[in-house]
Amino acid sequence: MTVNVPTATSPEAERPYKFVIFPLSWVMAHVGRTVEIAKVLRARGHEVVFAGEDGEHPKSRLGHAAAAGFPVVHVREPAWHWAWERFHERGGAVGLYDFCTSQRWAPLDEIVEDIIRVCREQQPDMIIGDSSVGVSTAGHILKLPAAGVMNAYNSFFFKPWSFWKFFLQNWDRFRFAPYRKRVYRNHGVPYVNAIELLRTIPLLSPDLPAFHQPGVDHPNWVAVGPILSEPPCDLPEWFGELNDGTPNVYITMGSTGLLEPLLRRCYDALGKAPYRFVVTTAGQVSEEGMALAPGNFRFARYAPGSRILEHCAAMVFHGGNGTLYQALAAGVPMVALPSHLEQKACLRIPLREGFVIQRKARKITGDQLVAAIDEVVNTPSYRDRAQRHGADVREARGAEKAADIILNTVRNGVPVGANFGSAMGIQGFPGRRF
Repeated sequence: MTVNVPTATSPEAERPYKFVIFPLSWVMAHVGRTVEIAKVLRARGHEVVFAGEDGEHPKSRLGHAAAAGFPVVHVREPAWHWAWERFHERGGAVGLYDFCTSQRWAPLDEIVEDIIRVCREQQPDMIIGDSSVGVSTAGHILKLPAAGVMNAYNSFFFKPWSFWKFFLQNWDRFRFAPYRKRVYRNHGVPYVNAIELLRTIPLLSPDLPAFHQPGVDHPNWVAVGPILSEPPCDLPEWFGELNDGTPNVYITMGSTGLLEPLLRRCYDALGKAPYRFVVTTAGQVSEEGMALAPGNFRFARYAPGSRILEHCAAMVFHGGNGTLYQALAAGVPMVALPSHLEQKACLRIPLREGFVIQRKARKITGDQLVAAIDEVVNTPSYRDRAQRHGADVREARGAEKAADIILNTVRNGVPVGANFGSAMGIQGFPGRRF
């Protein structure tokens, strides 16, 4: 599938463009993959600025963008780290309450206004969001082109006649639309429904096209291919041990998993298993938690996951998109422990493909986790099916394809929501304003 956004000028003759990227800066996956896209844009002669919350905050991942040499400016974001920690510590009921009262920690009108402020200060030719709650709205108000990076499995929530589509449409209408309308009124622009507005911009999915093809309801949602990213870091001092003949199992929960409670619950059984457990913590395990680990555990805050996976028999992870494709690139089978609905949606296709098994993150015991690892390690079909997709992931060029679409969009110059339908290549769009 291709996005029907015409190229206005030859890439060889074009002027440099300026882009501002608004990732969800509390999550490494959202920062990492936009950094990879930004590197391609920069290599082609364009300017890229990142915008997010305080990069000095210990939970922020914006330092990855700064380390790659990109300017970083401040913009207000949802206090995602606060809500996520409450969900982990207090469970689903508190998480649902926080979701229903999100204006306390994610004031939508103030966030969109701050995105508009940054755009007026930076004067970009185009803006790009990755799980940002206001980029398409700000782009429409400012008459800027925009694009979004969004995992293709989210299209599951927008299938025609699905419960989730009905729920999201009405939740947005009654919960969030009043705050967006306030912003529209402030800028003298007629209000446009946010979900319909999102359909008018390219949505770039870092997924294998063979796994995810969003339906005709979202013709500008394109699977460009996996975008693999990892922070620059040294190999840990124990890396040389990984070739001593002991089967290695990589445990990583990205920046959004339930890592320390899982480890403490499972240490006893994992300590008796015939594996070496290699854990990257991303700061999610305390010194006390690591001190309690059995002798067959090795820890690093960050490590090159791609290098570690070259020596692993299996991986235990949270179901995240980026980590999944990193393991596939190495042909490693997986045990997934998702902790929320989005991660479960990400796993629907991998479960069908047969290179991952899924267990419950909050309830799994140590013995059950060892049994799951034994299954994927000792059943050759899991590794065979993972290896089947390895070359496709390694050769995907997702960041380059995403940059191609972004540049075609900025050359075309059509702002978000302008000329609904034909201007953005959308067929049969109803063209309604709400």
